[in-house]
Amino acid sequence: MQAAFIQNLEVLRNQGANKALLISATGTGKTYAAAFALRNINPSKVIFLVHREQIAKQAIKSFKNVFGNSKTLGLLSGTSKEIKSDFLFSTMSMMAKKEIRQQFKIDEFDVIVIDEAHRTGAKSYQDIMNYFEPTLWLGMTASPERTDDFDVFNAYDHNIAYEIRLQQAMDEDLLCPFHYYGIQDIEV
Repeated sequence: MQAAFIQNLEVLRNQGANKALLISATGTGKTYAAAFALRNINPSKVIFLVHREQIAKQAIKSFKNVFGNSKTLGLLSGTSKEIKSDFLFSTMSMMAKKEIRQQFKIDEFDVIVIDEAHRTGAKSYQDIMNYFEPTLWLGMTASPERTDDFDVFNAYDHNIAYEIRLQQAMDEDLLCPFHYYGIQDIEV
């Protein structure tokens, strides 16, 4: 899945696309796919945009596994301001603040990755997308279809770099096995 995504992304970029969408079921490795794709692209500066600090920290660990010490990886959140990093893992709530965004040049980042790209329609995400001008916007989501009339596909110019939905991921044994346990309510 990740190899096919990287190859398709390269084809899109060679065709002049500056936006791409990875549609991939939860648990299939979107973060690692993005890390491997960026290793292939070798950008100087990147923003990896997430909606929660915990997710940013997990993404940093994944990117560290792929890049080692070849890039500096920093966190921009309510508790951390490591903005001088090569790869900046930022919460959307921090980057949505105008005073934070304006600390960066509009073309400072080569690639901006938006995790949970189905949120792209929100004003905060739109403010970020209207400010920055990277050479590549990469959106990642398991669920691009929305009920609020915002067209996620259009936001990424209908450039789907790869798509694998839950059923296909299960059929191809790409997900970790899991078990549900029900606990009965008891009265004492």
